[in-house]
Amino acid sequence: MKIEKMMEDWKNKLYSEIDLQPIIDEIGTQKLLDTLLNNIGNAELYVRLNVATAFETIVGAESALSPDQYIHALNIGLSETHLFNGIGGNGDGDDAVLWRAYSTFVVADVIDVDGKQGFLSDAQYMGALDKAIQYMILEKDRRGFIYGGKGVVDAICHGAIMIAAFIAHPKFPKEYTCHVLDCVKCNIVGKGRFAADDRAGRDLAGIFDALLNIGISEDTIKEWIDTLLPTMDTSIGKLTDEHYPYIQMSIDIEHFLMYLYFDFKKKSVHDKFRGWIFEYIDKLRAKAYMRGQA
Repeated sequence: MKIEKMMEDWKNKLYSEIDLQPIIDEIGTQKLLDTLLNNIGNAELYVRLNVATAFETIVGAESALSPDQYIHALNIGLSETHLFNGIGGNGDGDDAVLWRAYSTFVVADVIDVDGKQGFLSDAQYMGALDKAIQYMILEKDRRGFIYGGKGVVDAICHGAIMIAAFIAHPKFPKEYTCHVLDCVKCNIVGKGRFAADDRAGRDLAGIFDALLNIGISEDTIKEWIDTLLPTMDTSIGKLTDEHYPYIQMSIDIEHFLMYLYFDFKKKSVHDKFRGWIFEYIDKLRAKAYMRGQA
């Protein structure tokens, strides 16, 4: 069958475009969709990447899927076998992260299409949004890459892209901004922070352009940024064991702000906000190093 031949071929070659019509003609849309969903976390790098490309192709093709099939794909993507497969692992040889990291694409692709077609009910959209935020809070695997043929992971990066898709959706409730900011915060100042391990900062920064584009005020985000580094106990000594974790945290915040600055600069947007970030970094350093304190 063509499907077996295609899957074998995908082990050895990476495609930027994939013609799925011959497979659809042979086995039908539903079986192809299920095959893709059953391999979205495949441990073989090229298979996994080709599956992601094929999924985006079939989801984005006009009239390729029915509303029920989109919803089926979304439910599988959000399930315990996919987005929450082994959630909480920190990356010590656990390949379950591949299912989680690439299931974010399933969710993001369906949400993107629904933003144009509107097949999800309000309850279905909100249920999916809640799960996406929960995932971003629970994900602890910061690996960008697994050597030995398994390749790119980037779970937090992919998760950030998923969250941005929800924000761009017409149903996104602005009052959920605080929940989005909470899940981002977990990946900036949380244990096992992102800064030195992968490119998550770049994609997390994209969430803020998405929020500003739907009318969330700059002041709201600035106030949130100002709370990232907790107020320090002034009784602790500078550069002591108790003080240094604050410095580490401030460095991660600074790295994130640099990503945010350059994301805005690359897109030529939010000039005044960029200026504020540039000035705020000096204030952040002063707070972290307790300048002006005896």
